[in-house]
Amino acid sequence: MTTTKSTATKSGTSNWSARLNGAFWLALILFAGAGLLVVGKLPPWIIGLVVAAGVALGALLFLLRWLAKRRDPAYSPGRSFGAFALGGALGMVGLASLPVYYLAFWVQSGPTAVPLATLSNGQKTVIFQGMQHIGSEEFYKSVVFDLEQALADGYTLFYEGVTPVDGRPDLTDWFNQTLRGSKQDLSAGYRKMAAQCGLSFQLNYFDAIKADMAIHPSRHITADANFLEMKTEYDRLLREDPAFAAGMAAKAARAKPATSDSGDPFALFLGIVEGATPEQKKLAGIVCRGVLGMAVSGALGEANDPSNHIIVDFRNKTLARFVDESKSEKIYITYGAAHFPGFFAELQQRDPKFAIRSVKGVRPMTLPDEPRLAPSAVSGTTQ
Repeated sequence: MTTTKSTATKSGTSNWSARLNGAFWLALILFAGAGLLVVGKLPPWIIGLVVAAGVALGALLFLLRWLAKRRDPAYSPGRSFGAFALGGALGMVGLASLPVYYLAFWVQSGPTAVPLATLSNGQKTVIFQGMQHIGSEEFYKSVVFDLEQALADGYTLFYEGVTPVDGRPDLTDWFNQTLRGSKQDLSAGYRKMAAQCGLSFQLNYFDAIKADMAIHPSRHITADANFLEMKTEYDRLLREDPAFAAGMAAKAARAKPATSDSGDPFALFLGIVEGATPEQKKLAGIVCRGVLGMAVSGALGEANDPSNHIIVDFRNKTLARFVDESKSEKIYITYGAAHFPGFFAELQQRDPKFAIRSVKGVRPMTLPDEPRLAPSAVSGTTQ
């Protein structure tokens, strides 16, 4: 009787082991199948590297298994190595695709929306449209439509744009090399990035309101600092803020010599994308959109860059000053989305009566080949 029960127990354990083993391989195959949707579109040499890395990982795990089971007469090293090599290859194909799926998540569900906020102090109404330098065509068309409507409603338009100083090209060079770390023209870099990522560059869509700029220049204000003002503030911080001085010194020590591409995190990426197949460019578009979305949300850690004291904080103060000193009672601002929190804080310091009356988030990007719809609000609050 005891022998029968023992046999039945072993049989039951064996059945459960076989079921779990089968479920594991089914899950692994499905995981690899999802990964193949991404990895299979890459160049053959990259696919080969992924598979080779998986086999190498499987071999390492096999070695550990072999050391533990080598004295077991029922253990088959050859079959075991084959299983580990196959499992490693399948697993690596799935793992290699995860970054792309994760970045796609950032585009669709991550905190990548830019703000469209209405502020008021009871006398002035200020609309802040957060911008992104490159984005989907529909986003920019929607913004331009809103700007034209704002002009019709009597708003003064405030634009972002650091202005050069006549006769001082050295200041532009200083800005590019010291704060940006690149000699490459900023707009040219964005245009190239937009072309390779399947997106659009924001300045391409403002031609529609240039006619009104010529007729009513007082209604179109570049509400930003110039390079001399930024250099003056930079020198002041070097003298008065030891932490800022140390941060800039460390940044300079880490920086490579400024060339046409240095400081541009997309330079190598864009070089790889050139000449890619349509499917590969679609993947590149997802990666590009995801990285941009993370940059907008601050997930890449750019907030720790000491240059932001000038590029962001000082310009927030400048924008708040423009708004506070403006005689216009209705102002529509188009500015980088990252500026909004700091700008609003600076504006409240100048006039505590300013409050957010409404705010919603608008997504400036969609995944490649999605239906072309106008951007929609993803969140909204009213205060």
